[in-house]
Amino acid sequence: MLKKILITAICLLLILLLAVVLLIRHVKPTETLDLSYQEISIGSKIADIIKTRKLDVQLTEQDLNDLVKKQLSAHQQLPHDFRLEGAKLTLNGSHLEADLNLRWRDKVPIAAQMQFALAWNPPNVVIQPVRTSVKGMQLPNEWLHLEPISFSLEEHLPALIGVKNVVFQDKAVVVQLKVLR
Repeated sequence: MLKKILITAICLLLILLLAVVLLIRHVKPTETLDLSYQEISIGSKIADIIKTRKLDVQLTEQDLNDLVKKQLSAHQQLPHDFRLEGAKLTLNGSHLEADLNLRWRDKVPIAAQMQFALAWNPPNVVIQPVRTSVKGMQLPNEWLHLEPISFSLEEHLPALIGVKNVVFQDKAVVVQLKVLR
Protein backbone atom coordinates (compact mmCIF):
# COMPACT_ATOMS: atom_id res chain seq x y z
CA MET A 1 0.00 0.00 0.00
CA LEU A 2 2.77 2.42 0.94
CA LYS A 3 4.62 1.42 -2.21
CA LYS A 4 1.58 2.37 -4.38
CA ILE A 5 1.30 5.76 -2.67
CA LEU A 6 5.01 6.42 -3.19
CA ILE A 7 4.83 5.44 -6.88
CA THR A 8 1.73 7.61 -7.35
CA ALA A 9 3.43 10.58 -5.67
CA ILE A 10 6.54 10.18 -7.85
CA CYS A 11 4.40 9.94 -11.00
CA LEU A 12 2.44 13.05 -10.03
CA LEU A 13 5.68 14.90 -9.29
CA LEU A 14 7.11 13.90 -12.69
CA ILE A 15 3.90 14.99 -14.46
CA LEU A 16 4.00 18.32 -12.62
CA LEU A 17 7.67 18.80 -13.49
CA LEU A 18 6.97 17.98 -17.15
CA ALA A 19 4.06 20.46 -17.19
CA VAL A 20 6.30 23.23 -15.77
CA VAL A 21 9.02 22.52 -18.34
CA LEU A 22 6.48 22.55 -21.18
CA LEU A 23 4.98 25.81 -19.90
CA ILE A 24 8.41 27.47 -19.72
CA ARG A 25 9.22 26.33 -23.26
CA HIS A 26 5.83 27.57 -24.47
CA VAL A 27 6.27 31.14 -23.12
CA LYS A 28 9.92 31.45 -24.12
CA PRO A 29 10.59 34.30 -26.61
CA THR A 30 11.16 33.28 -30.22
CA GLU A 31 12.78 36.57 -31.20
CA THR A 32 15.74 38.34 -29.61
CA LEU A 33 14.73 41.88 -28.69
CA ASP A 34 16.57 44.66 -26.92
CA LEU A 35 15.94 48.18 -25.66
CA SER A 36 18.53 49.93 -27.79
CA TYR A 37 17.42 53.20 -29.32
CA GLN A 38 18.82 56.22 -31.09
CA GLU A 39 18.27 59.74 -29.81
CA ILE A 40 16.05 61.65 -32.17
CA SER A 41 15.87 65.36 -32.70
CA ILE A 42 12.66 66.75 -34.05
CA GLY A 43 14.60 69.91 -34.78
CA SER A 44 16.68 68.00 -37.32
CA LYS A 45 13.55 67.56 -39.42
CA ILE A 46 13.50 71.28 -40.26
CA ALA A 47 14.13 70.41 -43.93
CA ASP A 48 10.67 68.79 -44.00
CA ILE A 49 9.15 72.01 -42.73
CA ILE A 50 10.88 74.00 -45.46
CA LYS A 51 9.78 71.56 -48.19
CA THR A 52 6.13 71.41 -47.16
CA ARG A 53 5.91 75.03 -45.94
CA LYS A 54 3.90 73.81 -42.97
CA LEU A 55 4.87 73.78 -39.33
CA ASP A 56 4.33 70.02 -39.21
CA VAL A 57 6.91 67.35 -38.49
CA GLN A 58 6.18 63.71 -39.17
CA LEU A 59 7.57 61.18 -36.74
CA THR A 60 7.91 57.76 -38.33
CA GLU A 61 7.16 54.51 -36.60
CA GLN A 62 10.93 54.11 -36.03
CA ASP A 63 11.16 57.59 -34.44
CA LEU A 64 8.32 56.72 -32.08
CA ASN A 65 9.93 53.34 -31.45
CA ASP A 66 13.12 55.12 -30.32
CA LEU A 67 11.23 57.59 -28.12
CA VAL A 68 9.20 54.87 -26.40
CA LYS A 69 12.16 52.51 -25.98
CA LYS A 70 14.02 55.33 -24.25
CA GLN A 71 11.13 55.62 -21.79
CA LEU A 72 10.81 51.85 -21.33
CA SER A 73 14.54 51.45 -20.68
CA ALA A 74 14.10 53.76 -17.69
CA HIS A 75 11.32 51.47 -16.39
CA GLN A 76 12.89 48.02 -16.84
CA GLN A 77 12.01 46.75 -13.36
CA LEU A 78 8.37 45.74 -13.31
CA PRO A 79 6.14 44.51 -10.45
CA HIS A 80 6.20 40.89 -9.29
CA ASP A 81 9.91 40.34 -10.10
CA PHE A 82 9.54 40.89 -13.86
CA ARG A 83 12.28 42.68 -15.78
CA LEU A 84 11.89 44.12 -19.27
CA GLU A 85 14.72 43.00 -21.57
CA GLY A 86 13.57 44.03 -25.02
CA ALA A 87 10.77 45.47 -27.08
CA LYS A 88 9.61 45.83 -30.68
CA LEU A 89 6.87 48.39 -31.20
CA THR A 90 4.30 48.74 -33.97
CA LEU A 91 2.22 51.88 -34.39
CA ASN A 92 -1.40 51.49 -35.39
CA GLY A 93 -3.02 54.91 -35.20
CA SER A 94 -3.42 55.92 -31.58
CA HIS A 95 -2.56 52.39 -30.46
CA LEU A 96 0.89 50.98 -29.95
CA GLU A 97 1.45 47.23 -29.97
CA ALA A 98 4.59 45.97 -28.29
CA ASP A 99 6.24 42.59 -28.46
CA LEU A 100 8.17 42.32 -25.21
CA ASN A 101 10.87 40.04 -23.91
CA LEU A 102 10.57 39.75 -20.14
CA ARG A 103 12.42 37.76 -17.53
CA TRP A 104 10.76 36.60 -14.34
CA ARG A 105 12.96 36.40 -11.24
CA ASP A 106 16.04 36.67 -13.49
CA LYS A 107 15.48 33.06 -14.59
CA VAL A 108 12.41 32.44 -16.75
CA PRO A 109 12.30 34.20 -20.16
CA ILE A 110 8.81 35.18 -21.29
CA ALA A 111 7.48 36.60 -24.57
CA ALA A 112 4.57 38.97 -23.95
CA GLN A 113 2.45 41.25 -26.05
CA MET A 114 1.27 44.55 -24.62
CA GLN A 115 -1.10 47.09 -26.09
CA PHE A 116 -0.88 50.77 -25.28
CA ALA A 117 -3.18 53.71 -25.99
CA LEU A 118 -1.45 56.91 -27.13
CA ALA A 119 -2.83 60.30 -26.26
CA TRP A 120 -1.78 63.92 -26.55
CA ASN A 121 -2.16 65.62 -23.19
CA PRO A 122 -0.39 68.97 -23.67
CA PRO A 123 2.57 69.27 -23.28
CA ASN A 124 3.10 65.49 -23.09
CA VAL A 125 2.45 62.36 -25.09
CA VAL A 126 0.94 59.82 -22.71
CA ILE A 127 1.35 56.08 -23.21
CA GLN A 128 -1.31 54.19 -21.26
CA PRO A 129 -1.01 50.39 -20.95
CA VAL A 130 -4.27 48.71 -21.96
CA ARG A 131 -3.73 44.95 -21.85
CA THR A 132 -1.04 42.31 -21.68
CA SER A 133 -1.06 38.79 -23.04
CA VAL A 134 1.33 35.87 -23.16
CA LYS A 135 0.96 33.57 -26.15
CA GLY A 136 -2.60 34.79 -26.72
CA MET A 137 -3.71 34.38 -23.11
CA GLN A 138 -4.65 37.70 -21.51
CA LEU A 139 -3.09 38.38 -18.13
CA PRO A 140 -4.85 40.20 -15.29
CA ASN A 141 -3.75 43.85 -15.16
CA GLU A 142 -2.40 43.40 -11.64
CA TRP A 143 0.20 40.86 -12.77
CA LEU A 144 2.16 43.11 -15.07
CA HIS A 145 0.92 46.58 -14.25
CA LEU A 146 2.80 49.50 -15.77
CA GLU A 147 2.13 53.07 -14.77
CA PRO A 148 1.29 55.41 -17.66
CA ILE A 149 4.43 56.80 -19.27
CA SER A 150 4.54 60.39 -20.43
CA PHE A 151 7.21 62.38 -22.19
CA SER A 152 7.50 65.84 -23.62
CA LEU A 153 8.15 66.34 -27.32
CA GLU A 154 9.21 69.92 -26.65
CA GLU A 155 12.46 68.78 -25.06
CA HIS A 156 13.48 67.54 -28.52
CA LEU A 157 12.78 70.90 -30.19
CA PRO A 158 14.93 73.98 -30.62
CA ALA A 159 14.19 76.99 -28.42
CA LEU A 160 11.33 79.25 -29.56
CA ILE A 161 9.41 76.34 -31.11
CA GLY A 162 6.64 74.55 -29.24
CA VAL A 163 4.10 71.82 -29.94
CA LYS A 164 0.64 73.00 -30.98
CA ASN A 165 -0.99 69.59 -31.48
CA VAL A 166 -0.16 65.92 -32.07
CA VAL A 167 -2.12 63.81 -34.56
CA PHE A 168 -1.77 60.03 -34.55
CA GLN A 169 -1.93 58.54 -38.04
CA ASP A 170 -1.79 54.91 -39.15
CA LYS A 171 2.01 54.52 -39.30
CA ALA A 172 3.21 57.97 -38.25
CA VAL A 173 2.67 60.76 -35.77
CA VAL A 174 2.30 64.32 -37.03
CA VAL A 175 3.58 66.98 -34.65
CA GLN A 176 2.09 70.37 -35.41
CA LEU A 177 4.49 73.08 -34.27
CA LYS A 178 4.04 76.68 -33.23
CA VAL A 179 6.42 79.57 -32.86
CA LEU A 180 6.85 80.70 -29.27
CA ARG A 181 7.35 84.38 -28.48
